[in-house]
Amino acid sequence: MSPKTLQILCSPLERAPLELANGASAAGEAGQFLVNREHGLKYPIRDGIPVFVEPHEITGINSRFRGIYDSWAPFYDLLSRVGLYILGVSEVKLRREFVGSLGIRAGDRVLATSIGTGSDLPFLPRHCDYYGLDLSAGMLRICLKKMRKLGASAELFLGQAEHLPFLDESFDVVYQMGGINFFSDQAKAIHEMVRVARRGSKIVIMDETEKVARRLEHIPGIKAWFRHQHRPIVPPTRLIPHGMEQVAYRELYDGQAWYVSFRKPR
Repeated sequence: MSPKTLQILCSPLERAPLELANGASAAGEAGQFLVNREHGLKYPIRDGIPVFVEPHEITGINSRFRGIYDSWAPFYDLLSRVGLYILGVSEVKLRREFVGSLGIRAGDRVLATSIGTGSDLPFLPRHCDYYGLDLSAGMLRICLKKMRKLGASAELFLGQAEHLPFLDESFDVVYQMGGINFFSDQAKAIHEMVRVARRGSKIVIMDETEKVARRLEHIPGIKAWFRHQHRPIVPPTRLIPHGMEQVAYRELYDGQAWYVSFRKPR
């Protein structure tokens, strides 16, 4: 972990600063940790990934979908391609256009609040600092393999988007591509995106519409994401904090995806 990454990390609830230390957990797990001695906080680093939440600490919808993502992680990229094929959407075109809409500039610090298996990595411009958080350890393991194969670089973290482990105003671009439909607390997640974004930063959120859920909910494998989705899929425009600028909403791909973007005021 680079010193500049350590400088922007904090505990997700107390927002206390953290430092690297070697040691052991109460359960006897030895290795490297992120700690705050004043508050008695200790977060393990496993396979190079800081772990800010353990499975037993996850509740609500997040707990259910963490299990789904972990179970299906080895097959997720294939399922995603199949789903997009059924919908008549090119994954390459979708991701290239989405990444292009972020307006990333050289030297930017960019956060993906649900990096998943890292499928955006081939399309992200070079010469930037990338950070990816996800709730699923299984998805992050696939992301690590993909990074090694591509020679891509990103700092990965296991945690909840509703409780980001970063200090205020740390990122130039913050985005969420897919997954927010399944969050326990969408409003809290969006508030956190705004909190960690620097003033003037662009924030982008995209996910599938109800139309897609109804079309894919009976497809083997893919249906795991939709058969327990009892909450209507509604674009979270009403959850955008008051005072945000350049707020925009549109539907893409024949109404199969919604796209929301805005800027944090300077």
